[in-house]
Amino acid sequence: MINIKNKIPQILGNFAYLVGILMISAIFLPPLRQEADYFFSFIPSAIRGTAAASSLFFGILIITLAKGLKRRKKRARNLAIFVLMLNPISSVTISVVEIILVILLITFRKEFYAKSDPSTKWRPLIAFIQVITISLISSFILLYLRKDNLLLNDPSFSKIINGVLRGFIGLDTNLEFKSTHLEEFASFFIGSLGFFSIVLPLILFFRRVKPLEVMTEEDREILRKLYNHDEFQDSVAYFATRNDKSVVWSKNKKAAIAYRVVDGVMLASGDPIGEYSLWPEAMSEFLNKAKEYAWTPAVMGTTERGGEVWVKETKMLAFDYGDEAIIDVKSFTIEGKIMGNVRHMVNRTKRDGYSATTCKWIELNDSDKKQLISFANDWRYGATERGFTMSMDRFGDEKDDETIITIARKDNEIKGFIYFMPWASFGWSLDRMQRERGVDPGINELMIVTTVEEARQRGITKVSLNFAAFRSLFERADKLSAGPIVRFLRNLIRFASNWFQVESLFRFNAKFQPEWQTRYVLYPTAADIPRVGWAALKAEQFVKGFKSRGVSRS
Repeated sequence: MINIKNKIPQILGNFAYLVGILMISAIFLPPLRQEADYFFSFIPSAIRGTAAASSLFFGILIITLAKGLKRRKKRARNLAIFVLMLNPISSVTISVVEIILVILLITFRKEFYAKSDPSTKWRPLIAFIQVITISLISSFILLYLRKDNLLLNDPSFSKIINGVLRGFIGLDTNLEFKSTHLEEFASFFIGSLGFFSIVLPLILFFRRVKPLEVMTEEDREILRKLYNHDEFQDSVAYFATRNDKSVVWSKNKKAAIAYRVVDGVMLASGDPIGEYSLWPEAMSEFLNKAKEYAWTPAVMGTTERGGEVWVKETKMLAFDYGDEAIIDVKSFTIEGKIMGNVRHMVNRTKRDGYSATTCKWIELNDSDKKQLISFANDWRYGATERGFTMSMDRFGDEKDDETIITIARKDNEIKGFIYFMPWASFGWSLDRMQRERGVDPGINELMIVTTVEEARQRGITKVSLNFAAFRSLFERADKLSAGPIVRFLRNLIRFASNWFQVESLFRFNAKFQPEWQTRYVLYPTAADIPRVGWAALKAEQFVKGFKSRGVSRS
């Protein structure tokens, strides 16, 4: 049975959206506007235009605060009550729903317990842009839609805009009003909004702001020590040290979970790091942090091993969304019929004059490092750099002293490279694979085969390649027994591959006959899937730009 009390913030947030829309509609919709005009006939004319503009201004503010109400934010509740009580009465209908919302917000105040999200000093600038936009629109509504009641000589659209901008900074509007009282009141209202637009950002700037919890270099060093001593460590553990991630710890800092907050979703990535026995404690700390700010907890890219613990400890739901390709170095070979395509591509690329070498990044000379850093940017060719769970947000950082790079050259010129993060003490995990446009397509096969050969020499046992989303779906659709639904979904994802390279990554990975490790997404309830999915797409940078790009880890 659904617990209605847990839905109260969601219901009141939606109600606040409705109230805000009604407040704005009082200016535009004939029934509400007629009711407002009838009500305004009983109040002084000087207040009528101001009340109409206030209805728009406060309506937009309530809609803005509704999102915070749905997320149980205590400050959003307090501000919503303040705004609703401050808003002048504009009509009986709107006043009734405003009073109902205020009563409900007071009655269910205990449901709004969450702290405001950690912020940055950029918040005042964002607030300034938002408030000044709302204030300018409200001031324009005051003068333009009520110009028949307020102004003489039917001023033009541009003249009213000019008057608003002048009044906003305290100058005379240069507009002719029907009376001195109307002019004084309109000037006071517009000037007050201008003052408010500056004061609110200043208050936000000087108030005590809890900064975003970013990972420190000390945190990263502890994480490196933890995964270097775990033979069962997840291949994506090193990516937990991304600059855009934060971390929660077990009490003794022997286990940790890296995360990032996107649109109110607290996204963990990969398995917890550190001692397996302390994973439940780290998960508990993770959920406590999510509850403190009313964030929705979710996990991207956990393995079967990690997923089992997550589900047991948190009762979250899981579904597999793809598989990671992992090469077993000891058994890997390009001999045999099944590896014929890879062998052919490698041999042809070598005949065309290409060669590849593998070494640690710190072993490169300064000239090569500078070139590679430049190429890493240039060879994106304007495409957004994607990744969150299985990619790093920095390249060539000297602090990452265990990173591995394989470079392909032709005529002593760099034509492509693949870059690996350390996977504990026994493996390498692919971060990026880039190449110059127009090079031989077999350069990727050459670099991967060279990497595996060097890994064998260095005693490395596992090399993790690209992640293949929806791999099992493609394999099922390729079978003779595949039904129409499976094939329809395969075709749908194949269409999406024009932008996201889903199928091409799977086919490329499969050529190397890897082991497949399933990855899972975890979420609290089925109702959270859209929100978690959208946050994951934003974190992975898939909602910015849809240009196709070269083979790279997603």
